[in-house]
Amino acid sequence: MQTLDVRDDLALDTGMRNALAQAIADLERQWPQLPPPIVRPWSDDPVVALDGSTPWLVTPASRDPVFGPDGPAVLPRRQRRELRRIASAGPRFDAVAIAHELDADGPAGVLLPLLADGPRTCTDAVAQELVGPVPVHRGVARAVATLDAVLGGDALARAGAILDRLLDPIVFGVVAPDGLVHGTPAVFQPLVAWRW
Repeated sequence: MQTLDVRDDLALDTGMRNALAQAIADLERQWPQLPPPIVRPWSDDPVVALDGSTPWLVTPASRDPVFGPDGPAVLPRRQRRELRRIASAGPRFDAVAIAHELDADGPAGVLLPLLADGPRTCTDAVAQELVGPVPVHRGVARAVATLDAVLGGDALARAGAILDRLLDPIVFGVVAPDGLVHGTPAVFQPLVAWRW
């Protein structure tokens, strides 16, 4: 995900432009190894948007259908370590957001014509449907593979089909110069990403 094609026509005053530019400069100075931050409107609700022709769900971490309020259901070790390292070094982010690449051939496909006109907020139930099931832990996948070898069934194929539908999540640190207000611009700093 390079930038979201959110097609927003935010009228930014000079003060807000300067505050966003300063936040971006601060993040790039502190984290030159991270991908460049992007500016997009903050939303208190999950948002479905297009990046080119690829649909994405972007949501506050507290509303994420996979990560939820109790923390991540599954988060790879390397990404967990990187997030701990970032958290220990600062900066303090105003919020954390999660983006999930969605399968255009899955449930998100019916939304593509609507998304051509711009991003849409959605309910938590719709977000859950779009993102799909919680990923299978690798240990579970190995156990399924063992059972498949012993039983000669198609359990591995079913597990693989689930894993193939789980696409790239990205964790963002969010800096909001004017505070986290629905619809106002914020800086989204990509922190970690992975492929399930």
